[in-house]
Amino acid sequence: MKPIITRVAHAGHGDHQYFGHSALADLLGVETSTGLLALAITGRRPTTEEREVLDALCVSLTAADPRIWPLKLCRMVASYGEALAGFAAGQLAMMGHGMSPRIMSDAAAHLKRLRRQLDESLGPADVERILRDHVAASPRLAGYGIPMRAQDERFEALRGFMIRAGRSGLPHWRAQEALSECLRRDRRLAPNIGIGHAAALLDLGCSPAEAGALSTLLIEHTFAANAFEAAQQCEPLMQRLPDGCVQYVGPSRRASPRAAVSRP
Repeated sequence: MKPIITRVAHAGHGDHQYFGHSALADLLGVETSTGLLALAITGRRPTTEEREVLDALCVSLTAADPRIWPLKLCRMVASYGEALAGFAAGQLAMMGHGMSPRIMSDAAAHLKRLRRQLDESLGPADVERILRDHVAASPRLAGYGIPMRAQDERFEALRGFMIRAGRSGLPHWRAQEALSECLRRDRRLAPNIGIGHAAALLDLGCSPAEAGALSTLLIEHTFAANAFEAAQQCEPLMQRLPDGCVQYVGPSRRASPRAAVSRP
């Protein structure tokens, strides 16, 4: 039988290994929560500067309003008294294409393709042509568009952090800025937090898949807050949707063979 190789960890006696690091001797009291999450996905410990970026990314995703539908679902399930069940339900709600790791992964993938085409030696006309071709090739670019408001305040705050941290000149962030300016001008589309996270994580050395996974982990505190509070409240109103809001979509009701025989 072919062995399955893991690089994650090894539980030993007296200490445990996590991606080759001693959990109790190397990581305890030194590594941060966001650093451990980054290590979990990339297999590499972040530097002090990179941890600060990860912390900023985590905070920038803090929109824990329970009216946002995945968080509302989280609260509805947790309202029966079990926070973990609500938390898990919220994660399942993130598996679609509208709100999920795929958004960050898709944004990172197309931004990485764009970055490969841009070169320091290109003139303004060539850069403009590359940007327009990039936009034309993708009718709907992940990381752009904001519902019900003119700008994504999370992206703007993250942008300010990147400038203050001296990271706004890094390759993928610069590519994002050029693309965002092009879309603002030509399509009146503003950047959202998805393209900001994608650029920041690519400049940390993440792949598009790693960017998607890590962004998902960095938003988990919003689900945890709602799941725990709802489990403590056990609010009956959250345990039942109004009948008028429920519609069954599926095959018509079918009688069992025994019921069919017993009918007059």
